[in-house]
Amino acid sequence: MIRITKVLENVYVLKDQAGCCANLVVGGKKALLFDTGCGIDHMGKALKSVTELPLLVINSHGHFDHIGGNSQFERVYFPKPDFSILESYDTETLNRWILDLAGNGARPFLVPPKEWKCIIPLEFESFDLGRMECQIIPLKGHTAGSVGVWIPSMKLLLSGDALTPVMCLNFQNHLSGQEQYATLAQIQNLEFDSYLTSHHDRLFPKSLTKRMMECIENSVGKKFLRYQYPYPPYAKGWIYLDSLEEEPVALILSEEEKSGFCIGSV
Repeated sequence: MIRITKVLENVYVLKDQAGCCANLVVGGKKALLFDTGCGIDHMGKALKSVTELPLLVINSHGHFDHIGGNSQFERVYFPKPDFSILESYDTETLNRWILDLAGNGARPFLVPPKEWKCIIPLEFESFDLGRMECQIIPLKGHTAGSVGVWIPSMKLLLSGDALTPVMCLNFQNHLSGQEQYATLAQIQNLEFDSYLTSHHDRLFPKSLTKRMMECIENSVGKKFLRYQYPYPPYAKGWIYLDSLEEEPVALILSEEEKSGFCIGSV
């Protein structure tokens, strides 16, 4: 069952049984659905309880827990640099992961993501929901193709997994700590007060991204601990925990990235 949380006027978070979130923004003529969860729950009923406006559906990046519900929609715009992730997924692996997340109640994937006809390359840079202009913002780091949606009139940024306080750079198609830092630096010039991620049903203040930059800076030369993500895809890596105040902030790197990590070139 999907849990709906209203976080701002016309902005909702739809959280599935696995804790994966989709962001719903309702404009004057259209509604934006940013990510589709892992596919455990059917989103149609939940969406209709909020709005029946035509939907524009966009994926923030290519990881399975944010594209799993794509097949429930006729058209989903997907960032081109993450198409390689789609190629890596097979139904056997995805169904095993979904079973781990939801148990026997999960609906199996019958077709691998690379064959989903609903997926269309994301090639536009802006759109209008009806008196609500939105811009696509590159947020590479968590993956090469990660994008966000900036809504200037609301001073809001939808960020997918790109700006989670625990920065995970150990999953498929991840980039370096330097590139994550560059993304964080880039958005300091963007006018927004708060942002949403695709794993939380609450707003984070923009100031948290400064702490994330400080985490990366502080991690250089510090001790990282071995780490394994406790949920599918169970990726291994190394974690540096920088701060527990207010919201824990940490950096997780892959084995390869940790061995040569520095931010001197940023």
